[in-house]
Amino acid sequence: MRLKHIEVFNAIMLTGSASAAARLLHVTQPAITQALQHAELQLGYSLFTRQRNRLVPTHEAQSLYPEVQRLMSQLESVRRIATALGSGEDSELRILIVPSLAVHVLPAALKRFRRRHPKRPVSIQTLHTREIARAIALQEGDVGIVYGSLGHPAVHEERVATGRLVCVTPQGERADRRTTVALEDVVRTPFIRIDERDPVGAMLADQWNRLGHTPAPGITVQTHHIAMLLAEQGFGPAIIDSFTAHDSRSRSLHVRTLLPEVPVEVRALLPQGLRSPQPVADFIEAFGAAAGAAA
Repeated sequence: MRLKHIEVFNAIMLTGSASAAARLLHVTQPAITQALQHAELQLGYSLFTRQRNRLVPTHEAQSLYPEVQRLMSQLESVRRIATALGSGEDSELRILIVPSLAVHVLPAALKRFRRRHPKRPVSIQTLHTREIARAIALQEGDVGIVYGSLGHPAVHEERVATGRLVCVTPQGERADRRTTVALEDVVRTPFIRIDERDPVGAMLADQWNRLGHTPAPGITVQTHHIAMLLAEQGFGPAIIDSFTAHDSRSRSLHVRTLLPEVPVEVRALLPQGLRSPQPVADFIEAFGAAAGAAA
């Protein structure tokens, strides 16, 4: 498929008809129909079937579309960079980050970053850890911020900050004001924990397995921030990272360090083999400073 064919295919997938695709691409409907026919002739199979004046994608088209979406996203990135270079403007910094760290640490990091780059455009996507690693490997982002180490062969990792796991409970729940709590005491009763597919969740599960504990059934969530909100609402104690818990004072939560201590690393992910532009390095430095203050 030529680039023209891919653009037409994408437009039809988005709009559902040749006429609507023509309006989207600012060309005539016969031009869309002709390009689609040429693409199908080259491929040797149909991409759409006509049903009640609409073009319905075939199985082959549906299988092809995710790759086309990624390509169109990369083309748009090239256009933005080319436009920025021509106008003398800074190119966009694309940040991919796990949701919990985006809530509290990211705003503080951006304030620091803005002191050096006040006018640089920034885009932020919140994704889960493995999605971020995959996107960075495909160079769909400039920097990813995640918990823990993944060991992805196409991704370079830099440690940004180290915190620890903590247990949070509502302030008025009990008179116990201790600053630490044993893991075995937490797991004896239902508690809120992070899914084991997350690096921190897997780390916690490994810890209680090593100690020979079997946790009581409770609530499992995907993000530390959701776990903290549920604890605040009285659904039980939550085990989360200290970066997320840093803001708990305003949420009336009592924070206790988990014993034995379980370190939680925050890492920056970068495409393997590529030299990072200075703005990326500056953002990593700013995020490290903000995370260090929150640890």
